[in-house]
Amino acid sequence: MVALELLFFIGPLAIMFMIATMEMQSLVLIPNYGIDNFVSVFAEYVNRVAFTNTVTIAVSTTVTAAIVAYPIAYYIARFGGAHKNQLLILVMVPFWTNYIVRIYGWKIILGSQGVVNSGLMALGVINEPIGWLINTKFSLWLGLTYLWLPFMILPLYSSLEKIDRSIIEAAYDLGASRTSVFRHVIFPMSLSGLVGGSIFVFIFSMGAYIVPAMLGGGELFVGTRIAYEFGIGGDWPMGAAIGSVLVLLVGGTLWALIGYVDMEEMF
Repeated sequence: MVALELLFFIGPLAIMFMIATMEMQSLVLIPNYGIDNFVSVFAEYVNRVAFTNTVTIAVSTTVTAAIVAYPIAYYIARFGGAHKNQLLILVMVPFWTNYIVRIYGWKIILGSQGVVNSGLMALGVINEPIGWLINTKFSLWLGLTYLWLPFMILPLYSSLEKIDRSIIEAAYDLGASRTSVFRHVIFPMSLSGLVGGSIFVFIFSMGAYIVPAMLGGGELFVGTRIAYEFGIGGDWPMGAAIGSVLVLLVGGTLWALIGYVDMEEMF
């Protein structure tokens, strides 16, 4: 088992870090090892903007997903009753469709001739299409939130479902209000699910490529920067260096959150 982990996880990471220390000339890797590419990741303006945009949107996506997912997960766990399985299936229905198709659907909805603009113009609310609905940070944030929302709902539901109802009833019997019960009983006991869902959404958002490429409208994002360097840019070491910094950033965040909450309680 350990050998397989080394082969399929640590091995590719080691190769990526090694490529990041090399040079490339005429699409040929040159083993002139150094840290120049890592320095360029932080020194070049486009990379700094890409990381700033990525972290900002990933955090906002995570916060939004948590705000939207919590009441949904709470409703299913608390009031789902005999229909819990059906409600959970509805949460997972988007997984049955290729996510590229789903993201393309947002292009149709948010486009200048899309459902939103056409509907608002038909109602006389606006006279011309709203430009910031598509190919902006807004559409990027909306697409990522929609795409990863189920990964926030399911861990939250799992944690909320495990809460002993007798503890909640005891709090009410002792005179606690609904707000106090939520603040001191329900929320703390569901924190592992909230952190677990946040880890999923944050990591997936940080490493996103398809959504920024389809809805970002050229906004600088780490995923698109890596794709550019490995593609048109023809600078694999720089792409590997950007990817390496991304791995370290996400890994550090993951380590900090796992140390804060016992992830074994999530499921």
